[in-house]
This record gives sequence, structure tokens and C-alpha cells, in this order.
Amino acid sequence: MSTIRRGQRQRPQPRRRRLLVLRDGGQGGVFDPVSVVDVPYHRSPAFWLRVAVLPLIVTALIGVLGLRLWSLQVIGWRGFAAEASVQAHRHTTLPAPRGEILDNRGRPLVTSSPRLTAVADTELLGRRDAAGHWWPSVHGRTVLRRFAALTGAKYTLLLKRIRRDLIQSPYGSAVILPRIARSLGYYLDERSARFPGIHVETVAVRGYARGAFGSEFLGLLGQISPAELKAPFYRGYRPGQVIGQSGVEATYERLLAGRLGRESVPVDALGRPVGQTRVTDVPKPGRSLELTIDPRIQRAAEQAILDGIRFGHAAGHPDANAGAAVVMNPKDGSIYAIASYPRFDQARAAHRPGYYQRLASPSNAERPLVDRATQGLYPAGSTFKPIVAEAALASGLITPATSLACTGSLTVGNIVFHNVEPGIFAYMNLPTALAVSCDTWFYRLGTMFYARQQQGHLDIQNWAHRLGLGRGTGFDVPGEAAGVVPTPTWLKRTFKDPAQRVWYEGYSVNLSIGQGYLGITPLQLAVAYATLANGGTVVRPHVGKAVLDGDGNVVRALPFKPRRRVQLTGVDAIRTGLYEAAHSSSGTSAAIFGNFPVPVAGKTGTAQVPNGSDNSWYASWAPAFDPKVVVVVLIEHGGFGAEAAAPAAREIYSAFFHRGPTQHP
Repeated sequence: MSTIRRGQRQRPQPRRRRLLVLRDGGQGGVFDPVSVVDVPYHRSPAFWLRVAVLPLIVTALIGVLGLRLWSLQVIGWRGFAAEASVQAHRHTTLPAPRGEILDNRGRPLVTSSPRLTAVADTELLGRRDAAGHWWPSVHGRTVLRRFAALTGAKYTLLLKRIRRDLIQSPYGSAVILPRIARSLGYYLDERSARFPGIHVETVAVRGYARGAFGSEFLGLLGQISPAELKAPFYRGYRPGQVIGQSGVEATYERLLAGRLGRESVPVDALGRPVGQTRVTDVPKPGRSLELTIDPRIQRAAEQAILDGIRFGHAAGHPDANAGAAVVMNPKDGSIYAIASYPRFDQARAAHRPGYYQRLASPSNAERPLVDRATQGLYPAGSTFKPIVAEAALASGLITPATSLACTGSLTVGNIVFHNVEPGIFAYMNLPTALAVSCDTWFYRLGTMFYARQQQGHLDIQNWAHRLGLGRGTGFDVPGEAAGVVPTPTWLKRTFKDPAQRVWYEGYSVNLSIGQGYLGITPLQLAVAYATLANGGTVVRPHVGKAVLDGDGNVVRALPFKPRRRVQLTGVDAIRTGLYEAAHSSSGTSAAIFGNFPVPVAGKTGTAQVPNGSDNSWYASWAPAFDPKVVVVVLIEHGGFGAEAAAPAAREIYSAFFHRGPTQHP
């Protein structure tokens, strides 16, 4: 055994490889070493080749990777940076110019003009909480405050407008400034990077050529609601789109709206445009709509209502405060004028939300948004007598020559029904009873109708329905009321008190002069009188006339087929009675129309109401024996028909027949 001296380096010993053999001839399964041999390791040439090549490969890979990084970061960094920054394309709709609405001579009533608005991308600038309230993000708050400082708008006002628009259209953008100058629009486009999430849109804005005109039928626009988006009628419409919400704007929405366009612009993650805007779908302008409305007659009708209210005041009815008028072609149902008062300024309602909110407030006792011509329900009073007369003639209860007593009163059961003239006593036929409007004459008819009702006949009600009362007329302006023509079945369906569910004889007596539970609209009464005037055609009233293209050419006329044809039995006797009512010395409206140069067939109506003065009616047509126009006027609480409604109707006739200023007796 050798020893190692201090300072002497130990010599490395070769590793020993131990050889093993099986003991017991390989049967025992145990290895035992039998010898130990010192053998040094031997490294082959291939080993040294691998050691030399491996570093070269690693170095080459690192070099290639470095070259690629250098290429991306030094040579092509601009293009890749731009591509990396583009996260999405912002798609916006391009509004289609809405079609114009024209009068019966093709002159504009409602126009469209472009206007710039500032719109906020609500998803980019904020989010909704669990309760559905929208809140700006830190980024959105910064952008909105910067925009407020630029425009002078209050930051809180911008938030209010965003939240208001999201209530109306949860998935659309929000208009934060409805009107901006063109210079501001250019500024925002050029500096879009400073206002990510805010962009400029061009919208078509309605203009009203005649100002406060036609609020009864033109209608207003508004954003489409979530419920409307699901309706089949609005298939293809998009959130935030402006649609017609009332009037002909709603009825003819598909015609007027045209087709929206679409544009796309690449934007980065902050909503900043990073490329050119591309129009992917060109908007298609809407068609124009020509109406049957004659502006001159419409203005005359509006003024006639105001004058009728004034006539009511002069006659001792200070509570006269509202009214309606309908002027219609009796042959085809074309509406020349339809007016209601109180009314509202169409232009202000379209562009000033606060003004519209005041109009719609439940505390507004005037209810200016209610079109009294189509939505007001009133007892018809004596204007209902021609319908009762036709029912009596058609059912065989009377003939035109049947003579009944006109007395000061009539007792039915234990109730006394009075006539307007208490001292009268005379026998008269149907035309005379209509001319002088004898209530007790028609009361007697009412008792006859009650007797027939016990046999299962509802003559008055059936004829009222046939002539267009108590049901929708098919008017092409939405929202009309159906009205009520009471029947025994209606009583049972309406009331729970057993005493109120019984049809008494007095109900038939009341109905015979247009009182009781009867509730009709002025438009329905105009349709009924048109049917009497034209000999039995129940027309469909309408203001739509024709569809025009951009050059003013008629694309198609709007068809309005009559609702039905009825066989009238006593129209000649009724026409004679209504003519005498306007022109004979004893006629109820002779003081108004006796000297009018055009013969008029008309009936006054004085309808009792629960509170206040009676309602004043006048229903008529002219010329009496060659009808060209039907005029119906209602003055709420105006008193007798001849006191307020009849002189107002004369003003309309004067305008229609170009008779100059009206001269009242």
C-alpha cells in the first residue's frame, strides 16, 4: 500500500469494473463478485464528434432567432405595430333620408334634412351594474369630461342622456349632443384619438313646413323599443333606429323609412379609428307619401273649433273648452281635414323632449295628446236620430209618412222623459220630426224598439254597427277608439251589480235620442252620415293618398276599398228631413244655414253629459242632394247644437266652397 506524501498530488485511480457471476451454477438467483479488474474508460471518435457539433447547432439556432427578431423589430415594426393595434372594426348605420309627407297637391308638410349629432359608444365608455344601471369606466369618465369641457355641456347632462337613451334602446348608441356645428364635427373627426368612444353621426331630422299643423294625423318619431324589435313588422330594424311612433309616420313606416346603410371603420382597443371608413351598404331613401289633407280646409277646421268654443262662451257656456272636426269626402272616405283642440305644436314636440313630457303628463288636464276626433267618446245626442230613423224604416216599424205625436213629455213606467219644447203638441211625419228634432217623437220609437227587443231584435244597435258606429272605422291613423253601442249583452259584461245588468225600457228610450251609454267618435259619426249621403256605401276613412318616388312621380295610389255596402230603406225621407232642418223656417239650424248659398243637409245635437254644459254637435253633408263633403263638428260643453257647433260648421263650408268670410245671423 503506497502512501501519499504532503504536497504530492494523488494520482487518479482507474475505475474498477466488477464482474459478477451466478453462484450455484446460476440456480440460486444471487450474484456474487468473483474478481475485480481495473479497466479504464474508452471514448470513441463519434463521441468527440457529437461534442463538437452540438454547440454549433445551438449557436445557429440562436442566430436565426436573433435575425428574425431584428427583422420584426427594426425593419417591419411599423406595419406590425399597426396590425397589432387594430382590435376590431366599428360598424355604424347610415341613416336613410326619410320620405317626405305631402298635402293633396304635392306640397311638403313634413320634410327631412341631415343633422350632425355626437354619439357615445356606451359599451366602450362604461358598463352596467347588476341592477342594469350604466356607469362610466375610469377611461369613459375621462373622455366624457374632456368632451364636456370642449363643448360646454355639463358632464351630468351627458350621463343623463346616455342613461335615458339606454332605457329606450338598451343595445344602441346614445346621443349625447343632438345637434352639433359642422366645425365641431370636423374637429371630433380629426382628433378622434382624444375622444375614443365618441363619434359623429348624421341623422335625418324632420322639419314641419307649416309649423303647428296636423298634430292629429302626422305623428312623431322615436327610437325603436326592445319590444318593437321583436315584432315581425320591424324585422330587419336595428337597436337605436328611429321609427314612426304615431300618426301616418307609424302607419306608413315601411314606406317612409327607406333602408339603412352601413359603414365600417377599423379601430384600436380604445375605439380610435386607425384606417379609412368604408361604406359597405349604401342607404336607400324612403318614398314620399301624399295625403288627402287640404291645408286650407285643415286651417279652417282648426279655426272653426276655436270659434265654436267662443260661440259657446257667448251663449252662456263658459266651460266650453275643447272640440273636434272632421271634413270628409262621402264617396271614397278621403279626409280633407281632421282637427282636435286642445292640440300641440308638432315641431316643438319633435325636437324638445321636455315639451312633449309636459304634454303627456297625467296632470295635464287639457290632454292635448288625445285626438278628440278619433279617440274621444261622446253621446251623440240628436245627431243619432237619422240612424234611429233608418232602423225604424228598415224594420218596418214606420214608413216615411207615419204620423206620431210630438208632445212636451212622455211617461215610461215611472219616469217622465221631457222634450226640449215643453209646450208643444203636434202630430208629424219623419222628415218633420227630424227637421224640428222632436225628442218625444223618437221616444215613442224607442218604446217600439223595446217591444221588438223582447222578441230578440236589436234594430237600433244593429243599424248603428252597420253604419259604422261602435267599432273601428279602419282609419289609417293608429289609435282610434272603438266606441260603445250598448246592448243587453254589453250591460251584463260591463257591470257586476245585478240591478245594472238589466236592460230596462228607459234604456231604449234614451238610446233613441243618442243618450244613455252610447259613446262614439266624431269620425264614426262622419262615416255614418257619409253612408246616408252616398246611398249605402260604408267608406273607409283615410288620409293616405299615393306613394311618390324621389322625382315626385306617383308610384302607386293607395287603395281604400269600402268596408261594406248596406241597403238603405228611407234615405230619401232622411235627406229631406235633414235639408229642412237646415233650411225650413222651423229647422233647428235654419238660423245658421237658411241663407247659405249651398244647400246643406244637417242635424244639430245637444248631448247631455254628467258634469257641465251639454256637448254641442253638428253632423251634415253638402250639397244636400249631390253630396261632395261631410262635415261633423263637436264642441265640448258648447250647449245647444245650433249655438256652437253649427256656426263652426258653416265656417268650414264657407272655406270648402270658397264662399269668403262667414256671415252669421
